[in-house]
Amino acid sequence: MEANNFRDWQADYAAHNIPTFPVEFIRVCDQVCKKPLVRNYGRIGLASSTNIAGRFADASGIGFVCGRRSGVTVLDVDTRDERILADAVNRHGASPLIARTASGKFHAYYRHNGERRWIRPRRDVPIDILGGGLNVAPPSRIEAGRYEFIQGSLDDLGDLPVLHNLAQGLSADANPADWGAMREGSGRNNALFRLLGRAAHHCDDLDQLLDYAQTQNDQFGEPMQDAEVVKIAQSVWKMTCEGRNRFGQHGAWLPLNLSRTLARTPDAYALYGVLNAENGPDSIFPIANGMAQTVINFGWRRLAEARRVIIGLGLVEQVSRQTQHRPALYRWTRPKERGAACT
Repeated sequence: MEANNFRDWQADYAAHNIPTFPVEFIRVCDQVCKKPLVRNYGRIGLASSTNIAGRFADASGIGFVCGRRSGVTVLDVDTRDERILADAVNRHGASPLIARTASGKFHAYYRHNGERRWIRPRRDVPIDILGGGLNVAPPSRIEAGRYEFIQGSLDDLGDLPVLHNLAQGLSADANPADWGAMREGSGRNNALFRLLGRAAHHCDDLDQLLDYAQTQNDQFGEPMQDAEVVKIAQSVWKMTCEGRNRFGQHGAWLPLNLSRTLARTPDAYALYGVLNAENGPDSIFPIANGMAQTVINFGWRRLAEARRVIIGLGLVEQVSRQTQHRPALYRWTRPKERGAACT
């Protein structure tokens, strides 16, 4: 793959029965997004791919659609950590063809075996299963670098294995348990909105999010109309671009009155902010003196005083005593349980 233009890249992939299309990279919402340069790219075949090659000879990116059309499923490892890649390959089977993306992440290629497109099927592992939708392929290039095969070559496309142990790569809660029973009036819109909110953080552009939305909509007992799915996806993507998408994100938000109250004691403000960002509403958590060194950069005496303040304000309550082997544990109080200072 010494060529530097889409026309030659397209011919290389076509020789291995992979229809491709040109891709450009644009910056949107401070992110580099991938945009196919042709319409209906999901339906493009080898003949059409060859016909457009000359028109987009200088395109900097090349892409193909995963799934039945290409015969390829891509295991998208969304991290530079090679240990995550190694774990994924050990779990799902070795692939002779592995690519590194321009951002230093990894794509392992497998033979398509009916997989769907799953964005973060396991919430604790930064991996997507691309059994459909756009995949940017080597040797696409952007300002930050280029896509390249680090193991194997296009000649290995004919010997790809299928993904094994796929169930181990899916969380039991990837979709709600009653997803397949949802119909009009049963909360489908809200369920899809929340699911897309989490997935949008790992999508490169609106088209990718919409592709995922349509795949998930098909799993409802009664799927929504396409126009409604598009509307939800556009709303989530706009919210994501504007920095308002907090689904699946850790952080801290304080009401104005509470913020003013805690501002009188900056150490308590800092401690509450860290605890609020790291612990959900139903969490049970320690507020141990050791946090003074590992989480908050002030001494244990200041931490102890800050802890006393947030307990006194009724923000947290102790649920178990300290023992020789375990620190005391706390939980958030409910708003109605809190004192006037916090309302």
